[in-house]
Formats: sequence, C-alpha cells, structure tokens
Amino acid sequence: MHLDTNMGEQLPLFSCKAHIFQVDPDTRKSWVPLSSSAVNVQIFHDSVKNVYRILSVDGSKVLINTIVTARMSFTKTSQKFCQWVDSRANHVYGLGFANENDLTRFMDKFIEVKDATRQALKHNEHRSSSVDARQTPRSEGDWSIHSGGLDPLVQTQLKQENAHLKIALAQSSNNAKKWQEELEILRNNNAKLTTALQESHANVEEWKRQLQFYRDECTRLRQMVSNHHSSNDGQINEAQELKSLLDGADQRNQEQEQKILQLENQIQRYITQINTLEDRLSSNEDDNQRLRSEISTIQRRTPQGSYTSGHGTLSRSPNRNAEQLIRLRDLFETKTNDFNQTLATKSQDLQRLCSQITQTITEF
Repeated sequence: MHLDTNMGEQLPLFSCKAHIFQVDPDTRKSWVPLSSSAVNVQIFHDSVKNVYRILSVDGSKVLINTIVTARMSFTKTSQKFCQWVDSRANHVYGLGFANENDLTRFMDKFIEVKDATRQALKHNEHRSSSVDARQTPRSEGDWSIHSGGLDPLVQTQLKQENAHLKIALAQSSNNAKKWQEELEILRNNNAKLTTALQESHANVEEWKRQLQFYRDECTRLRQMVSNHHSSNDGQINEAQELKSLLDGADQRNQEQEQKILQLENQIQRYITQINTLEDRLSSNEDDNQRLRSEISTIQRRTPQGSYTSGHGTLSRSPNRNAEQLIRLRDLFETKTNDFNQTLATKSQDLQRLCSQITQTITEF
C-alpha cells in the first residue's frame, strides 16, 4: 500500500487508538487482524488532491490508506466495533475500540469529513463525474458482512450466543474481583497465624530459660541441704522434708519440661502446615492469574461484533468460550472452598494450641 509523502508534513484532523481488522479478500467470510494491539488511526486532509484520508501506520507498515468518498457508508455493528468498505482498494476494514465513547467520536469525525467531501464534490461536479466514469469498483453490497443479509434463524442464533458470551464475561469479571478479595482475606489470616506461632515460639524460649533457672535453683538447694545435713545431725527430719519438697519440685519440673517438648513439636507441625498453606495460597494465586490471562486472551480473540460469515462457520466459538470460562470459574471456586476449609481447621487447631500454652503457663 502506497502512502503519499506529503501526508507526513500535515497534522492529523483526528487521532485515536483501535484494533484493526480486514475481511479476507479471497473468501470474504472471516476477519483477519492487521494489528496485534491497538494502533493509531488518524484522519488527514490531503491538500494536494483535496481529499480526506483515513490512515494507520504501524512502524513502517501502512495498515489503512482509505480515501473518504461521498458515497462511503460507515456501519456500527456493536458498541465497540465498526466497519466500512474501501471501494477503491477493494477492502473491508473494521475497527475495534476500547469503549463506545471512542467509537462515537470516530463516527462523528467520519460524518463531518464525509459532509465536507460532498460539499467539495458539488463545486467540482463535472470532474468528479469523469473520474467516477473511469472507475469500476466493486459495490459495497458485495463486501458488506453485517447481519442484514443473514438467514433470520442464523441471525437469532448469533444474537443469543453473543448475549451468552457477554453474560459469561461479566460473571467472570465479578468472580475475579470476589476471588481477589478472598485471597486478600486469606493473606491476612495467614499473616496473623504466622505472627501467633512466632509469639508462641518466643514464649517457649522464655519458658526454657525459666526452667533452667529453676533447675539451677534446685541444685543449689540440694547442695545447701547436703551441707546442712552434714553439719547439723539434729536437723535430719527437717532436711528430709526439704529434700522431699525438692524432689517433688524436680518431678513437677520434669513434667513441665515434657509438656514444653510436646508443645514445641506441635508448633513445628503447625509451622510445616502453615508453609503448606502458603504454597497452596501461591498456587491459587497462580490459578487466578492464569484465569485472568485466559479471559483476557478470549476477549482479545473475540471482536465485539458479529464477525461470523453468512454460512455460520464461526458460530460455535462463543459457546466454547463461555463453557471454558464457566469451567475455569467452577475449578477455582472448588480450590478456594477447599483452601478455606483447610485454613479454618488449622485456625481451630492453633486456637486449641494457644489455650494449652496458656494453661501450661498458669500451671507452671
């Protein structure tokens, strides 16, 4: 496609971003994307030839170079998609916009440029008629792929499938937001559990220091009793009673030590389970990211309009996309419910552990 060099010296009358599509010129039954992402689409006034052009350039590649004519029609097929026929180049172009506001602005500018072209033709009617006599372009009716020429049953089916697809996409978007909120709640709960375990571990260390202090104190008392017994035979009974008390205290200390060891083992098990929960949380986040990527891929692959042929060769694609979205949604909801149940169970176990730790402290 050739682009006039003098166009680069002019400022565009209008500029926007859109995804560009073109009907396959061989089959005239399907859309072919010309751009992998949204590119600039601009309207220029060619002062040399006194015509208006719709231009789109991606790097060094010219995607659209359409001269606006007074007979050119602009068809809006959906809220975000429009198409027109370039009779001179024998192509049908389509634009997919990010929102309806951008499409409305482009249509308004297109109508304004078309009216200006019609006014210019009135002043140069003889010249325009001679140019039209030498051209034999294809009629726009041959290229139009809007649903006016489809069988009524096919048209009804397309509308129903588009409606189902829109509903499925909206539900998936809402579920993604809900799952994101649930993941945030799970992160907060996980952080709280981790903090509680760290505090319990710190308390165990403090109990160990206290137990060591009591052991040292018992050893010192035994030495005092032994010294007192050797130095004063008259106080044997008192020493025996004191020794009995020390033995009982030593036995209680050993029982407390066993309880502390048991609590340490329980804490280690809960730390391992928390790590497992964190891995599962990360896996759920990956699943959520993969779900969003697949939703985004389906949205990019499915233009917001009736891109199907008259034979309905692409009519089954929306159903497959909707079923895939529903399947992914059910899968993630199942994983989320399983993780919530596991987290609730571990929270109850942690509460029981904290109660046991508190009771042990009180008894100690």
